[in-house]
Amino acid sequence: MSEPRRSIKCISYSNDTDADEIHVLVEEVLDAAYGCYIWPSALVMGEFVWHKRNHFKDKTVLELGAGTSIPSIVIGKSTPSAHLILSDIPEILPVVRSCIRLNDIHGTWIQAIKWGQFGSECSIDALLDRVEKERNTKIDYILGSDTFYEPSQFENLIVTVSFIIQKHNANCIFYTAYQERSPKRSIQYLLDKWKLKCRQISKESFQFDELKYIDNEDDESEVKVNAGTLSSVFLLEISSIDLPFS
Repeated sequence: MSEPRRSIKCISYSNDTDADEIHVLVEEVLDAAYGCYIWPSALVMGEFVWHKRNHFKDKTVLELGAGTSIPSIVIGKSTPSAHLILSDIPEILPVVRSCIRLNDIHGTWIQAIKWGQFGSECSIDALLDRVEKERNTKIDYILGSDTFYEPSQFENLIVTVSFIIQKHNANCIFYTAYQERSPKRSIQYLLDKWKLKCRQISKESFQFDELKYIDNEDDESEVKVNAGTLSSVFLLEISSIDLPFS
C-alpha cells in the first residue's frame, strides 16, 4: 500500500496595530482520515484565537478533535505561556505530533481522548485527574473545530464538555467552530439536557477576512477554499448556565 500524499502549507497571522506576526505550518495528509484535512472551521477558529490571544496567557487550553491543530499552534506561537493539551482519537495523534514538531512548539501534552468515555486510559476523567495532580491547575478553555461533524457523536462531545465544566471547572468556556451542513441539525436539546448554554460569536467581532482564504493573489495563506464555504461556518461560545457570557 502506498503512503498517503502529504502537503505542508503556511498560514500567516499579523496585526495592523502592532508588530505581532506568526507563521503557522500545517501538514495536511491527503487521502487519509478526515481528521487530517484542513477544514474551513479550523481556519475560522485560528483567526479567532489569534484575535483573542492575550486571553490565553498563563491559561490551560484543551483542544478536542485537534487534527491539524491550527488553533493550538496559533496559541502556542503567539502566547508561549499558555499550557496546551491536544487530543484526538489514537489514529490521528501522529498527525497532531507532526504539526506540533513542524512549528517547533514545546511543552504540549498530546493525548488520546474518546468522547463520552469514562474510566479508561482515553477518557476525559483520566486526563482531568492528570491535569489536577501533575499541574495543580484546571482547564480554562476548550477549543473544537468542526467537532459537530458526525451527529451520532454530538451527545458524546457535549457530555465530555459538560463533565469538564460541571465536575472540573465551572468557569471553563468551550469555543467551537462548526460548518452548517443541514438546518435540521440542532444541539439545543443536548445543551439543555446537560445544563449548558451557548451564544453565537459573529466573525465580524474578530475582523475575519474571507479574502485571505479565497483570493489566490492574497499570499497570507497558502490554504485556499472555495468562495462561499466560509459563510457556512459559525462560531459558538458554550459555557455553564450559571456563567455570564464573556
